Amino acid sequence: MRRVIEDLVEKRKIRQEELNASLRDLAAAIEKPGFLRKGGKKARESLARFQEALTGYVTAQDKEWDAYASNHATMVFKSLEWKIGKLEAEYSNVKTLLVHFAELEGKLARLLAELDQRATPAAVDELRAIQEQLAPMQYADFEKRFRGDSEEIAARLSRYLPLFPAGGEVLDIGCGRGEFMALLQQGGRRPLGLDLSDSMLEEARARGLVCLKADALEFLAARPPASLDGIFSSQVIEHFEPGYLRRVVAESFRVLRPGAVLLLETINPLSLFALSRIYFLDPTHQRPLHPEYMRYLLEASGFSAVEVLFGAEPVEEKLVEADAAAPQALSFNTNVDRLNRLLFSPSEYAIKAIRP
Repeated sequence: MRRVIEDLVEKRKIRQEELNASLRDLAAAIEKPGFLRKGGKKARESLARFQEALTGYVTAQDKEWDAYASNHATMVFKSLEWKIGKLEAEYSNVKTLLVHFAELEGKLARLLAELDQRATPAAVDELRAIQEQLAPMQYADFEKRFRGDSEEIAARLSRYLPLFPAGGEVLDIGCGRGEFMALLQQGGRRPLGLDLSDSMLEEARARGLVCLKADALEFLAARPPASLDGIFSSQVIEHFEPGYLRRVVAESFRVLRPGAVLLLETINPLSLFALSRIYFLDPTHQRPLHPEYMRYLLEASGFSAVEVLFGAEPVEEKLVEADAAAPQALSFNTNVDRLNRLLFSPSEYAIKAIRP
């Protein structure tokens, strides 16, 4: 938008100079003796040029002010959208906290009464479990604030649904609030979700979804061979240590049936926008995962037909190209395209593979 406004300002300046030039010509003509009596055709031409220049200047100025107004309105709406989203996340977090704190208050009161007599191992274990429940609630609030609401996430993930067979059992690792599980269930699949956040699991279970609090690797290791029709994970593997990720991929190969799909979505490190605005925003991320590394990892683990599926590009943030009629527009726009590919490639990608 800034470059559009700068271009309009330059065009307005040109129109203004044309207007000034026509005013000078008209003034010179008026100062000549007998202008009104003998001006004739020349006078009419001067007046016509003045009227044309004046109209062009007013039009250019109107466009400039419209651009300023549009840019200001866009900034205001983005600011309001951010504030509203922040308020919604804070309100949701308060409700979650009130429910959990009411439950925890009763547990703590009972445990404290028991500790007054004697601190049993069971009491200590339960206190530790209560302490562990507090951290996931904070991360759930963080995810709600910065990742988007359930409807937005479901709309983005819906493109993966046709990759999983109807009627099949599909495991969702890091299911969160169950957006993709709900899509699977509505499409006739049998979803099973895993997550470590109690508050996220409560939201998923409230939607009638089957999900467990379990470590992904431990769950897969205990699963029989060739017992799943698909495995899905969105924005989770960037939280895994490299060795843990390799073992998860190996166990996924073991538990998938022949022909089943493994699909792992993560943040795209080829986009500097995604790295700076999404990846580094979350301190629990371990490291970015290059799509070619993920391709190699899945192929080395025995998977076939490995494919990288890129998401949508952040169009609104892209640099704007110059008018094709402008001087040196071709070379300028070529460089803009290169910058856009570097800065604003798709924010996420999914690595898809088949168990042969």
